[in-house]
Amino acid sequence: MSFPYFSSVEPVDSIFTQTGPDEDQKLEGSPNFTVLMKGYKTRSCIYERILPDDVGGALRIQGPRGSNTAMIFDNLGTIKIKTGLKTAQAGSGIFGLKTYGQQQLHNGRSNLQYNTGGKEDEGEALNILCYGDVVEEVIGATKYVKAMKILIEATDSMIIRGQNINIESTGELNMVGRQITQIQVNRKDIVIGQDMNFGSGEKTTMQFDPRAQVNVISTGSINHKVLQDYKLTALGCVSLFGVGGPGVLVKNRTVGMATTTKTKFAAGGNLGAELISSLKTKVEGLVKVEIGSNASVDVIADAGEVNIGSGAGGTYIDSLADVTIDANKVEIDGTTEVRIQSAGLIYLN
Repeated sequence: MSFPYFSSVEPVDSIFTQTGPDEDQKLEGSPNFTVLMKGYKTRSCIYERILPDDVGGALRIQGPRGSNTAMIFDNLGTIKIKTGLKTAQAGSGIFGLKTYGQQQLHNGRSNLQYNTGGKEDEGEALNILCYGDVVEEVIGATKYVKAMKILIEATDSMIIRGQNINIESTGELNMVGRQITQIQVNRKDIVIGQDMNFGSGEKTTMQFDPRAQVNVISTGSINHKVLQDYKLTALGCVSLFGVGGPGVLVKNRTVGMATTTKTKFAAGGNLGAELISSLKTKVEGLVKVEIGSNASVDVIADAGEVNIGSGAGGTYIDSLADVTIDANKVEIDGTTEVRIQSAGLIYLN
């Protein structure tokens, strides 16, 4: 090997006295080294290295003795920068850059790997601090972010904008916010299992389009339970229709629609009230049935008969005003007795 002497300071005769010329040693089958410079105080050096094939060569800049730092330039066009080990001494083993700008162009794939060091790293492999905007752009491709846990924290606001946005979860998907506002043209929710709203103090649905509709279509049953009042108001018409088909929610299957209450039941209209059936209409009370009016009460059958009857308790027609029975034919039939009684006159014509 050839070791040309390059001193970092002016030559000093007191170091040693050379007694003979420099010697060269030829290594058969081993790399050849040529030292270009070697420091006097730190023992840093710059040397060339070539392999026995006379092809694999490199220029190496070696740091101070014991630091194990180096910069290597090889014949393949590769540049390697190597730092020493990290020790207990602060600042050891660090690769530092300080610039007023940076521009990089990589025409091939770049692989970066960061590992955590000791306990002082607090489990962090990469820590980036920016005093300004950070812009990342991927053109014509996909950006992947993979981690066991991903945390995105914004002190002001966070905006996700895209042509199409998909949020997929194989487990739970939780959204927590003091106030959540959603704005969309159309919305569709597909729920395979249960859909539950829990703890709402008030739930309001407001629609401003007069053509708007709220449709609930279910192949099962619908059950509403409230502890207080239930009020339904419609400026148009209200229609309730029950086919009386099969089901499991309503236990009484003898009628197609039933409206019951623990107290009194009232049904009426400002202009009139009608109880209409294509077949038989029956008004039944376990104790008593009263049909009353502040005006007149008309019982009319356009084609058939009008039958007023009762069981053992008797049948009463009571009115503060006149009672008129008007028909083509009137029959009063008593099996044992017929009694007509009046405080005034009785007219039979």
